[in-house]
Amino acid sequence: MLRGKPVWLLAVSGAALAGAGAYKIVETSGSSGAIASVIAGSVLLVSPFVIHRVEHLSVTTSGLDMQFTKEIADLGAPKAARIIDRSDLAWYAQSYSFVHEELSDRAYLDAKTHLQDVLVERAAAVARRTKFDATEVRTLFGNAAPTMRVLALGLMQGDPSLADGSSILEAIGSPHSANEQYQGLKLALQCWPRLSAPDRAGVRAAIETSPDLSVGSSRRKVADQILALPKS
Repeated sequence: MLRGKPVWLLAVSGAALAGAGAYKIVETSGSSGAIASVIAGSVLLVSPFVIHRVEHLSVTTSGLDMQFTKEIADLGAPKAARIIDRSDLAWYAQSYSFVHEELSDRAYLDAKTHLQDVLVERAAAVARRTKFDATEVRTLFGNAAPTMRVLALGLMQGDPSLADGSSILEAIGSPHSANEQYQGLKLALQCWPRLSAPDRAGVRAAIETSPDLSVGSSRRKVADQILALPKS
């Protein structure tokens, strides 16, 4: 086990690496190298406080057994857990979850938002090439923590047949995070032709009553695109 000075040296190195990666993401709109720097640096940065949590990752005969996919299975989505475990999505989601929980300073907000957007893109890519069970994905969205909820929205964006009006309405009207609402709005825009008249009315009402859609924000722009669409 790492103790004392070596651990704090990791933290100092991590602060520099995470800071450099976050700056590069904001300045260059992101890259795989910059994202890796933020994740790696953040892990080093918080290592003195959470080094014991490394036990969440364990190497087994079947590869990297992650607590993340176990939680997905426990939430009622065992088939989805197996699919995610076979992709790099499980590792990426667990890494983002770790960064999201441990780095609460607003200085990291833009970098964290970008990381979450990339998580959605990767989830969508997995859903486009592998069939998920719609009931499981909807259950996962309804019962999971914020990071998993956004991941579920990403799966729905990759395969719109996984989405339903109830999940879209919840993401917009009762989001667990700002990015969840943004992804819910994007999903509503994508699925608009498939939504029933009552669901369309519900989405419009959720937008019109939401206190978080400030003028000029990225969420407001998507919301305005939805309000410009036909009601029926």
